[in-house]
Amino acid sequence: MTVGKVNGVPPFAIGLMAIIGIAMVVIPIMTYWVLKPKYKLRASPVWVGAAIFFVAVIILEPILHAIVLRPTANGSIGLVVHHPYIYVAYGALAAGVFEETGRFIGFRYLKKRVSGFQTAIAYGIGHGGIEMILVGAMGMVNSIMFSTAINSHSTAIMAKIPSTTMHSLMTNAAGMAVLALIERIGAFLIQILLSMVVWAAVNYVGKWWLYPVAIVLHAVVDTPSAMFQAGLISSQSLVEVLLWVTVILLAIFVYYVIGGLIKRQPTSTIGTK
Repeated sequence: MTVGKVNGVPPFAIGLMAIIGIAMVVIPIMTYWVLKPKYKLRASPVWVGAAIFFVAVIILEPILHAIVLRPTANGSIGLVVHHPYIYVAYGALAAGVFEETGRFIGFRYLKKRVSGFQTAIAYGIGHGGIEMILVGAMGMVNSIMFSTAINSHSTAIMAKIPSTTMHSLMTNAAGMAVLALIERIGAFLIQILLSMVVWAAVNYVGKWWLYPVAIVLHAVVDTPSAMFQAGLISSQSLVEVLLWVTVILLAIFVYYVIGGLIKRQPTSTIGTK
């Protein structure tokens, strides 16, 4: 393989991936420190949010996927090939159930320890922040490693890189990195917004129904990505557009529904310090 603009990954693209990877680490940290004085954020909900995400998504959810999806040694999944719509429904709902149930448990734990709407913001920063780091920043690290292997003709590593990934890196690595950043920022905002929904479910009497609503909303948000994985959507750009449409719609829902609850009952009266 000849290294160059056609068959290699441009150094500019590798540098851009490094910058974006660093940005994905800095964004959640800076978000917390910028919002901390305005909303009087505390660190404990941030750590609880990060821990819940790690346990629910990194440890528990893959166990269910291994049982239900039964991926082969090469990573292929029969359900994707034979029943793609069932795969999409399962993937979207599984993510919603695990993350929103974890969120619900987290807010139940925090209810007697930290009061106020700011708990939802801090928790969302922790939950979404660790996702941005583990999925986004680490994804950039992997892309940089793959790109370096391609440019250095490391056949041992190149043999493990999916052909589609290799082609994308050699033809549009910079574009992929920018799209990844756009996606991670959208996902980060969604995690904060969903945290507000589940926080209200836990802290307002008679509003428990917001918990299953959060599961459904999460599933809707994840549907475009699951459809892309199943090959039902071929355009990554379309996935990002749909993601940001859901961000806007979810923000409107939170503004009117959760905002309405807060206006009727001040956050200072909710929870126990």
